[in-house]
Amino acid sequence: MNCTDYSAIRLAQLHSFEHPRYFYGQLLGVRHFEAEQEYFKGRLSTAHRMVTGYGVACGLDVQPDSTDPTKVVVGSGYAIDPWGREIVVPCPSKPIAIEPWTPPPTDSGDTQPGAPADCEPEKDRTIQLVLCYKECKTGPEPSMAGDCGSDQCTQGTVRESYELSLRPGCAEKIDLTPEIHDPFRNKPFNYAELVYWVTRVCQPCLDATADPCIVLANIVRPDPEKPVDNIDITVRPIVYTLDVLFELVLALGSDPTGKRGGRTYSAT
Repeated sequence: MNCTDYSAIRLAQLHSFEHPRYFYGQLLGVRHFEAEQEYFKGRLSTAHRMVTGYGVACGLDVQPDSTDPTKVVVGSGYAIDPWGREIVVPCPSKPIAIEPWTPPPTDSGDTQPGAPADCEPEKDRTIQLVLCYKECKTGPEPSMAGDCGSDQCTQGTVRESYELSLRPGCAEKIDLTPEIHDPFRNKPFNYAELVYWVTRVCQPCLDATADPCIVLANIVRPDPEKPVDNIDITVRPIVYTLDVLFELVLALGSDPTGKRGGRTYSAT
């Protein structure tokens, strides 16, 4: 299976959309069908990026592998990357090996001088697990476009898949500093504050060279022959779906003990 990056630089920019206009007697070619697919894909990714947001929408937990605790496994789930593309992990990933920690020489100093303070005291042994969108060409089938009548074979399907990788250093904590001034400081609600933020603060165009991957967790590399037991998933961005917003509304109306008859879970 040959995996290639989707040429999606235009997804990071705001642009007008075009779609084919079919007419009787038109000679249709590959470019017409590709243009129609790109139109719908572009519209969907732009709606995700501009309206829904990016991050993990559901699942994608990171846990030590049950059979080999020196490896981690990413559970099934759904995410949207910063370019608005959907990433689906349909079943738990293959175990990912975490290299053990080897202390640097005593005279080497800090191996990561630019690491965020949030990773103290393990910043020099922390790595981050990231999830990236990937397209894979599959489904080989014969092509009748070869010279001299010779049959050729090419992939006839594109599978929207994913890729997991480990990167050195630790991801920063999510910044919870609000960009909107307090719209509740006066009554009635200060709608102008929202207008100013949407119009003047929100930036619709992204840097096309920015990383479109999603950080899933910071992982502290263990000592040799020790299991992985320090995984921080709170550094991941999340999508604020309607279910999340509804849970927040319920939480605001709950009693101090948090007992409202809902679902229970462990946050550790």
